[in-house]
Amino acid sequence: MRVYPFPLKVALVSALFAGGLVACGEQAPAVSSAEPAPAPAPPTISGPVEVALWPEDSQVLQDGIHELAGYQGASTRSSFLLYAPKVNSTRTAVLVFPGGGYKAVAIGPASTLGHNGADVCRWLTDAGMTCILVKYRVPNTGCNWNPETRRHDTPRIPMALQDAQRAMSLVRHNASAWGIDPGRIGVMGFSAGGNLAVLSSTAFRTRAYAPIDAADQASLRPDFAIPVYPGHMTMEHKNQTPKAAAAQVLNTDIVISADIPPTLLIHAKDDPIDPVHYSLVYERELKRAGVDVRLMLYETGGHAFGVKKQGKDTDRWTGDALQWLGEQGFLQP
Repeated sequence: MRVYPFPLKVALVSALFAGGLVACGEQAPAVSSAEPAPAPAPPTISGPVEVALWPEDSQVLQDGIHELAGYQGASTRSSFLLYAPKVNSTRTAVLVFPGGGYKAVAIGPASTLGHNGADVCRWLTDAGMTCILVKYRVPNTGCNWNPETRRHDTPRIPMALQDAQRAMSLVRHNASAWGIDPGRIGVMGFSAGGNLAVLSSTAFRTRAYAPIDAADQASLRPDFAIPVYPGHMTMEHKNQTPKAAAAQVLNTDIVISADIPPTLLIHAKDDPIDPVHYSLVYERELKRAGVDVRLMLYETGGHAFGVKKQGKDTDRWTGDALQWLGEQGFLQP
């Protein structure tokens, strides 16, 4: 699949629709007072297209390349795959963040989201939504487990959150050209990507990078969030002890406010990797803040079930999520 460079990348997407803060406690960069550069006008192509998130000469991209230089196999150039609904568009879009423990982006041939997210995006586009599969930079670009020190590490630069915010900015800025309602753009994530969906829907007041063009003037706040078996959710991930007590305290990276968008949490009770208490603690804090939140718990399903049917209780979650989205008004044209 060809990756289109910036600014051509953004323009090439429009024909698809012609018919139809900061993670881990880092401080945000200072915002420039200079007039923002104009964002590129969107263009034309058929079929899914991969769009690079950052101009090649942008400081945020170059800083990330330098930061990841010591990691073999690092993904230093982030992008998104944009899948348009074929018919009956609801004008709703979903940014999807795959899992991978902030070590990789798990969308290989064996992924339960499908190769390059094809299966999760087919599910969403069949329901009339635009699917934007975000391939954020890795490794260690969000809070992560260090197997050598056996501790959780905090990245110096929150690149995964930068990428998530940039993707939201580009999609919202170009929403009308891409057949999307700018007030109907949500986030969905799985495992570490579920954590990224949580950060995206809570850290929307502070941009994790200095704006680079007019697209970065768009609101960062998603209109809904669906974290699926989210990870890194409690103070266990800040190495706090005793562990049992830390497990009941929300990770301080997650800033709770009454302005967090409606949130649907999906979790299996038998998840051995991201235990169910991660979602229970988050649900508790959202309820305390008066946020519209629903937690869907399933007896069986384990971890990383994605959208793959496996004869477990979690096979129902995609239908439950569509019902919730309908109740929230996001499935009506």
